[in-house]
Amino acid sequence: MNGRTPSLRPRWLLRALRTPRRPQSLTVLLLLAACAGLLLWLAKRMDNFGENLTLNLGTDIVGVVITVFVIGPLIARAQEGRVREHPRLDYEWFSAQVYGSISNVKVLDTFSNLFGPQYAERFFRGVKEATAHGARVQILLLDPDSPAVIRRSLELGQQDSVVRLGILSNIRALEHFARRLDDLSRPLMEVRLCSTSPGGTLYRWDDRCLVSFLTIGRLSGEGVQLEVAVRSPLGTFLEQRFDELWQQGKLVERFIHMPVTLVDAADGRREFSCRFVFVEGALYVPGYDLVSYLARHSPDQLSAYSEALDVPGAHQLIVVDDESDLHELLRQHFADKYGAFETTFFELRPPTVLVTE
Repeated sequence: MNGRTPSLRPRWLLRALRTPRRPQSLTVLLLLAACAGLLLWLAKRMDNFGENLTLNLGTDIVGVVITVFVIGPLIARAQEGRVREHPRLDYEWFSAQVYGSISNVKVLDTFSNLFGPQYAERFFRGVKEATAHGARVQILLLDPDSPAVIRRSLELGQQDSVVRLGILSNIRALEHFARRLDDLSRPLMEVRLCSTSPGGTLYRWDDRCLVSFLTIGRLSGEGVQLEVAVRSPLGTFLEQRFDELWQQGKLVERFIHMPVTLVDAADGRREFSCRFVFVEGALYVPGYDLVSYLARHSPDQLSAYSEALDVPGAHQLIVVDDESDLHELLRQHFADKYGAFETTFFELRPPTVLVTE
């Protein structure tokens, strides 16, 4: 899978190799093996040694078969329905579980302190290790421009900007980390944004997960977390919710960059990948993405096109006055979204607006 040698190993072997108590377990195993060898050596002088050894080995094998194929599955099935309560979401503990994952890591939340300054590096180290063993990492956050942000802010008793800024901070941290991944790990990590409130949270590692519900007046991570098996009824319900929102969500890259094509009737066309912000229903792009091209062209001679625009057709580039209140508002929105300031902005004005003027 993906050209990785480790991912070709049996999963049970990877789990055994990655268990935290492996040195102690090996020590005990070696001691038991030594004791068994010593006892067999001492018993060699007994009469009918071969027959007794065969009889005892046969009995032990029958016991092993019953334990592995009968008792083991019954215990595993009982554990799947077991619910363990955590008083809060321990982000360091979850990151440690991610470090040992070999199949799936999923995070579903409005926004999460897991990607904040205090816990991000530990989690990202876990993601690097998990993707190195072929684990797929899926992170689903709330779209900061969706109406669901307003509803969640009301539930928390916070201003809309608090929740929105929290999501934007998460997105910047995840984008920065994605650029640090190697070419083999990067395709295994994907971040999407959903426009519908998830109603609950999901933090999954392999076949276990922490689930909670969005509470009134406090962040979900501050409340009780239920640790359950993914195949349990509760785990299955949250997994299905995650999959529904995942299919409807948009790639985070579409929130960060927009493909724009500038067309000059006399000089052909040029494609760009632009940062952008929406303010009061209008779309604006910063000048630094286009500065070298615009230096050789007049904005009123150019037409802008993009498949990501809501209104199809040619858009006009309108320079925003750098002394206007709108310019200052754009600077703040851009800084909130990208963590950097910009000095020049252009509005991409749709053709319907051009007709009415």
